[in-house]
Amino acid sequence: MRNFDKYSAECRLKIERELNGSLSLVADSPLRNSIEYVFSMGGKRVRPLLTIFAAEAVGRVNDDVLHGAAAIEILHNFTLVHDDIMDNANTRRGKSTVHMLSGVNTAILVGDQMMALAYDCLEKCCEDRLRDALRIFNEGVKQVCDGQALDESLSRSDGATMSKYLDMVSKKTGALLMAAGKLGALLGGGTDEEINLLGEFGLNIGIAFQILDDMLDLEGDTERFGKPLGLDIIEKKKNFLFLKAEQSMDRTKFQVVDNAYTSSQATKEDVISVRDVYRQCGIFDAARKEVADYTACALSKLETIRSSDGKSDLNRLANSLVQRTF
Repeated sequence: MRNFDKYSAECRLKIERELNGSLSLVADSPLRNSIEYVFSMGGKRVRPLLTIFAAEAVGRVNDDVLHGAAAIEILHNFTLVHDDIMDNANTRRGKSTVHMLSGVNTAILVGDQMMALAYDCLEKCCEDRLRDALRIFNEGVKQVCDGQALDESLSRSDGATMSKYLDMVSKKTGALLMAAGKLGALLGGGTDEEINLLGEFGLNIGIAFQILDDMLDLEGDTERFGKPLGLDIIEKKKNFLFLKAEQSMDRTKFQVVDNAYTSSQATKEDVISVRDVYRQCGIFDAARKEVADYTACALSKLETIRSSDGKSDLNRLANSLVQRTF
């Protein structure tokens, strides 16, 4: 069995080469430097790794797989550029966001150009797989946009529910990981059944990933996470923790949460009070159980996939994502 960390690092180098190579497609664009800046902000490259491992789980890594992995990562980074504008975020991964450096109008154009660049990368794939690859990719794009719209709606609505939240994260976060799994399986030579199974794997890992993100908003290493403590509370986002608390907490204790969400501007003290009452009332424990359940569901999708290094790496990737602290 190969070393997961070493092989992941090798795959990340291949991904970086694909990303850097894609810049030649926008060599004459006034937005090129900003796109290069987005790439330089780093990240764990989870989605393209999933694409590569999915391909290996059902077949092999080829040039098409790497093109697809780059397209998935560029799409993900496009969503981050626009998310930062919508969230009024000043930093991302410890660096200034694009709209803070270049202005909102330019940042919107950077995101738009990155979307086109993602399609340029995908277009390099062999013709016999290109139509299906585009179908999977386009579905991911549509779902992510719908998920972002639902997220905005939930933040403003008094009618947020857990079912609406799960629908939102399935689209906003789960859909792109689902696309990564399906695209890798398709380009690696998988069967229709394997493509769907690896898509379901990605979807469930995505939901678990987002619930953990909600927890890390209050429990994570804020310096490494790159965001201030309790940003969801400050931004009035009704995440998993809020909705679970609303469902299950005693009304007197929930008042602490409600006060923070209804105040004109939540303070650091408000955030700490909410974190403490969540701890006392088992809200973090409930979130951890949900993360474990969705992870188990994801891993169950791999049971009928033949044993291989790729399958083992998907298992390790899933567990590394849900054990992170930032």
